[in-house]
Amino acid sequence: MAFKDKAKIIGNALLRFLKTNYLMVAYVFASVFIELTGIVVTSGRFYMTSPWLYLSLLALMCLISQYLPGHKSRYAFFMCLIIANFVLDFVFLVIFDSTGGTIFDFAMLNLRQDAMQIMEYVPMSFTYIFVSALIIVLYGTLGFMFIKRMPQPNSSVSAKVTTAALGAVVIMGNVMLSVLGNIHYNSNDLNYKLYQTETGTYSNKGIVGNLYNEIVRGLWFSDIDVGDLDELHDFIYKNTSERTDYTGKAAGYNVVTILCESFEWFTFLYDADRYPNGFAAEANDVRSADDIKAALRQLFPNFYRMYESKSTIILDNAHSLEKTDISENKAILGNYPLLNQYVNYGYPENTIPYSMPNVLKTLFNVESNSFHNGSTTFYNRNIHHTHALGFNSFTASEQIYTEENVGGGGLGERNLDSIMFDTCKAEMFPTDRRFNTFITTITMHGQYAERDNLQANYAKMDSYGILPYDEDNEDANALRYYCAAGMDTDKAIGIMLDYLDEKGLADNTLITMFGDHNAYYQGISNYVKNVYFSSHANYTELYRVPVMIKVGNRDMGNPHINKFTCVADIYPTILDLLDVTVFTNLTYGVSAFSDEESILYSRAYDRFLTDKVFFNSLSNVLYKAADVDSDYIKEIEERATVLLNKISHVNRIFAADYFKKNKNEFNTLLRSVNEHALGTAKSADA
Repeated sequence: MAFKDKAKIIGNALLRFLKTNYLMVAYVFASVFIELTGIVVTSGRFYMTSPWLYLSLLALMCLISQYLPGHKSRYAFFMCLIIANFVLDFVFLVIFDSTGGTIFDFAMLNLRQDAMQIMEYVPMSFTYIFVSALIIVLYGTLGFMFIKRMPQPNSSVSAKVTTAALGAVVIMGNVMLSVLGNIHYNSNDLNYKLYQTETGTYSNKGIVGNLYNEIVRGLWFSDIDVGDLDELHDFIYKNTSERTDYTGKAAGYNVVTILCESFEWFTFLYDADRYPNGFAAEANDVRSADDIKAALRQLFPNFYRMYESKSTIILDNAHSLEKTDISENKAILGNYPLLNQYVNYGYPENTIPYSMPNVLKTLFNVESNSFHNGSTTFYNRNIHHTHALGFNSFTASEQIYTEENVGGGGLGERNLDSIMFDTCKAEMFPTDRRFNTFITTITMHGQYAERDNLQANYAKMDSYGILPYDEDNEDANALRYYCAAGMDTDKAIGIMLDYLDEKGLADNTLITMFGDHNAYYQGISNYVKNVYFSSHANYTELYRVPVMIKVGNRDMGNPHINKFTCVADIYPTILDLLDVTVFTNLTYGVSAFSDEESILYSRAYDRFLTDKVFFNSLSNVLYKAADVDSDYIKEIEERATVLLNKISHVNRIFAADYFKKNKNEFNTLLRSVNEHALGTAKSADA
């Protein structure tokens, strides 16, 4: 047979296949286009670098359709698949937008019971919804129109055998892709993260492909090999913290740590260079910068009371790229494992003798209590805080607020921090014993909309002409609502400071106040800082958050520490001030007063961060400052390697609940390396 005849036969067969399977071909194009639209609105890229998992799933669906008897059933099947693709992508786009850019990982399944509390509104991507809706309507209309015009499906035995054979090939290919894509994943050796090719966005595997891959990884590739327990023991106790110029400056003090939800410096500071769209945007020929700064001192008197006090140390180059629960745990534990579980859910009753409450109890018999004006069960705090972390009690909104003091409810009506502090101040700051109190606030949590319980704050802002309502600028209005919420947190801080003064506790109470992450809700941080893309000349400024440490009423000179610090440094910094020596292989950070600098690895975003670089691997550096050279990158590689080694050991500690059987040994060794501090404490008691 001549080549031309063969080509004609093949062409006719292909044409018949396309006519018979018009619905299937159109389904593939429709699904891929919906998927790519979802990818472009999250990463700005209209492609997938590793689409094979996603395509293998599409191929499997196509082969399944071949067993359906007619075009009507296939049409219904494909319509359901397209809508399912749309819904899945939409759900993960909502998660992405409402969490500041987090892509799905297996551990997020632990948050399903908190989902409705996490999201007060559903962010909508107009581009995604419009394009996807258009595709679904076109497929639905054209598919239905052509059902009767297509040749009947080939239902011969040979066709079914061919389909089965292709199905087996696709399934084997899918399994192979799943294995190859996850075989490198090793929770005990995380150095691969420094050199991985994935970008940590949906442009790698797609949204559906990433979901499938994460489920496979979570179910079959996430086991932790506890390994050599002798090696783990030696690693834990190998290194201890060194003394700094600030060691013991708060020895014997009470401890108050306040995690302020979404707290940013621009909440109350005027800084035209760092925050061009903040308060500085209101300065003009009529109104001077000094006039605005004076007004801010009236609106936020207690933030300034902290910020400008001679007793306060400012960590002026602190950063956070985490979610609230991770920042909270890092401040209390100094670390956080990288497992397929969130600590609060996966390990809520582990034995953790190195937590701040447990260390202070072991060394000084200090009682610790935790307060949060969110719901009792949110993030499983009611169990995690009192069992694993070692707090004597956890007090939440159900115990704080009544119908008389709650001040409203419903969408955007976050509970007021000022009411929590006023209601609980006697329990937070007891006068009959040394105490350790951890407080997590909520009023400044997004979303940012007008709230009935903040009307007085809006009126006060308007009286000073600060951030007036602008019906043409949604970003400016979101900032207005955010800062009004900040005024209530400021009021709460004032209640605390006044109470400590009144009860004679101010002189010997160490107060640490920090932001858990930037104000990513509604892009406020991006707007105020005018930073939207990693190509921006000062991109890491986006993640700079406040840390203020007030050392009683002691004159510290109000120093501003300008070295890079992060949320993981809070734990060792507080213990350094308290004159407590720690085992540094259990801490991801270092004291802010040491000569060393930490590096931040974000569990939530799979990113590494300092003030000069931002990357998910050294082959994918998303941002580096102008003065970054090869020597700095080498230093960062070394710091990151040390950190990843610590994380891999912490993985093993949590997975094995290592300290369940070794708690007494830890406490004995902790007392041993803190003999000086214990002697000082006994002398003070005497």
